[in-house]
Amino acid sequence: MMMQDQNNLVDQIDVLIIDDHVLLSEVLAERLASDDEICVEHTSRMKTALDKIKERGRYKVILMDYNLTDVEGLEGFRAVNSANDGGVALFSGVAGSVTIEQLLAEGAAGYIPKTVSANTLAHAVKFIAAGETFVPADFILQLSSGQDNDFDLKKREKQVLAFLYEGLQNKEIARALAISEVIVKMDMKSICRKLNVRNRTQAIIKAQQCGLV
Repeated sequence: MMMQDQNNLVDQIDVLIIDDHVLLSEVLAERLASDDEICVEHTSRMKTALDKIKERGRYKVILMDYNLTDVEGLEGFRAVNSANDGGVALFSGVAGSVTIEQLLAEGAAGYIPKTVSANTLAHAVKFIAAGETFVPADFILQLSSGQDNDFDLKKREKQVLAFLYEGLQNKEIARALAISEVIVKMDMKSICRKLNVRNRTQAIIKAQQCGLV
């Protein structure tokens, strides 16, 4: 029985989530860990992530957000991708098509929106662990149509939009982003103007249609 447990540990897919939205990371880690084939760790900082990779040797799959507290953009991806011998995928709710295409060209193992279901996330992790590249079908369709649906949204506006999609209220969004409700409301007005919609409900619908969430 002991030998069987050890074999299961060897066969597990070791995953590292790098995301500075700590609560979200914890929830996702719990959901993924409910799959017996997956073992999950998570951290919110790049330095800690690199230390973990060095200590462990490699992770079969790393899911990382594009912008972290201590590093942003390609710099962070390149550092992790260079340090880890396994697949490194973009895990984001606010990345635009240009960013995603650039990361894929840089060798990313895929793009996984934070809005995917737990089952889809587990499937994507296993797909990447097998050496494949995971990209949602709707994103492929968006690329083939030649659409650029970024709408010139700023980083925080994209974050607000992603939280709106998750059902958070202004007060909760403000707390998550460490800003005031007034700023959230100002961002919301800017989002509606850029998306050419009248309210948050229409903004969510438009964001879904355009692949922003």
